[in-house]
Amino acid sequence: MDLHLFISAEHRPDAHMGEKMAEHVEQLRLAREGGFEGVAIGNHLSYGDTAWFPPLETLLHLAPEAKGMQIATCMLILPLYHPFQIAEQAALLDAVSGGRFALGVAPGWQQDEFELMGLDFGRRIGRYLEGVDLIRRLFTEGAVNFAGRHFTANDLTLALRPVRRPRPPMWFGGSVEAAVERAARLADTRLGDSWVASSHLVGNVVRRQAECFREALDALGKPMPARFPMLRNIVVAPDRETAVREAGPFLEASYRVFGQWGLFRTIGGVGKDEPDLDELLAGRVVMGSPEEVADELLSLSEATGCNRIVTRIQWLGMDQRLVLRSIDLLADRVLPMLRKETR
Repeated sequence: MDLHLFISAEHRPDAHMGEKMAEHVEQLRLAREGGFEGVAIGNHLSYGDTAWFPPLETLLHLAPEAKGMQIATCMLILPLYHPFQIAEQAALLDAVSGGRFALGVAPGWQQDEFELMGLDFGRRIGRYLEGVDLIRRLFTEGAVNFAGRHFTANDLTLALRPVRRPRPPMWFGGSVEAAVERAARLADTRLGDSWVASSHLVGNVVRRQAECFREALDALGKPMPARFPMLRNIVVAPDRETAVREAGPFLEASYRVFGQWGLFRTIGGVGKDEPDLDELLAGRVVMGSPEEVADELLSLSEATGCNRIVTRIQWLGMDQRLVLRSIDLLADRVLPMLRKETR
């Protein structure tokens, strides 16, 4: 099993953004030195109560610190963008990383973001599917002709080509079983494509959806991907009590915003906009001592077959020392236990 660092690039609007970017560089440097094998970043728009760093631009800034690591989006909200724009930036990231980029994309769930961009939320799946198709063709073909409901291309060639051949792998998001089945249809698992479970989902849902993904691939005659990633919320501390006390307020702050956006009415499954801390943590956060965290991750691996954990360890306003402590304990204590048991 290997670990990837998730860059939690959500910040309070009054934060010093230059300092926050420098903190992400420090996080990545420590993770790389500790044996993490990749770095990934998510995507939301900067408005209201949170400022989000743009994902592809942020990865380009971080790339010099990620030498030898895979870099990925997990997930980019593809329908918010034009596919040619994403293909071009992805090709550059693949080039600067030496062919180690993975493009993770999802349809999105936050309606306000689509309205902000002047897009119809109800048409996002069509934009998503056309975007995936067009990006793949731009990566692998010469002059592309494409006539969709949302995008068109006439003899369009992507001059800035990715290094990876035939193309970079793609990760697909989705938090309901229909989306997981769609990911199985889209994935060419021989090229490293995969579905990735959302960190917002509780453990029993993740296990059920992982089985759904496996069954859908089987029905299509496709193998499981050699590297099967999952995104999980993780807090490592000397003990669980310390982890809850110190990280709890920041988890609540992040999920309060997500709740206001409608997360728990759509994919969160708790029946109210703002769950209390116990409801929030239950099955949604892997937290505790290094031994407790390792045991839970090994159980997740055994139940789902995942062998790559994308570790989200920072939330809105969280102190850098707590983030660095989790990275340090994951590298020094948790990772050796994971590798010992999964060799």
